[in-house]
Amino acid sequence: MNKIKKQRIGALDVFIIVAVLVCAVSVGLRMFMTRNSDLDKNVQLDNYIVSFKVMGIRDSSAKNYLRQGTNFYLDENDAFFGTLREGVATNDAETYYDMPDGTVVLAPNTATGDQYRVDAECSLDVTGKMDANGYFLLGGNKYIGINKELLIYSKYLSITVIVTDITKAQ
Repeated sequence: MNKIKKQRIGALDVFIIVAVLVCAVSVGLRMFMTRNSDLDKNVQLDNYIVSFKVMGIRDSSAKNYLRQGTNFYLDENDAFFGTLREGVATNDAETYYDMPDGTVVLAPNTATGDQYRVDAECSLDVTGKMDANGYFLLGGNKYIGINKELLIYSKYLSITVIVTDITKAQ
């Protein structure tokens, strides 16, 4: 009798196959994520002004930390966002109040001291590129659009902003 010995896949074989697959997927993802890196180096970036709103920031923070020349960075990847321009406009923040009759009333914030909140409107000098479809690419690779909410920070302040306008600098 001739016995044919069946070969089975061992644990080491499975480990090697899984390791090769993980390496292949990693290389593919890396190539996918950096597919435009060569283009980004050659893209001509222009100067733009990105205007934004900050809702409900402390009045003291707006006065002390939203000053001309302050550098801001994107929180998601620590990339340089831009430098604050002059002219920070503030308005009283508004608060929703529930009335005893069940209605909701929007009224100006009446808190005092460090709890006094304002809405600030600012603009940053940034570099980027407007593509053919009218989309703004910060630094040539990060999409920034009107009404987009961004978390940005400076040395002393971390704020959530809503982009209101993007215009080419003169």
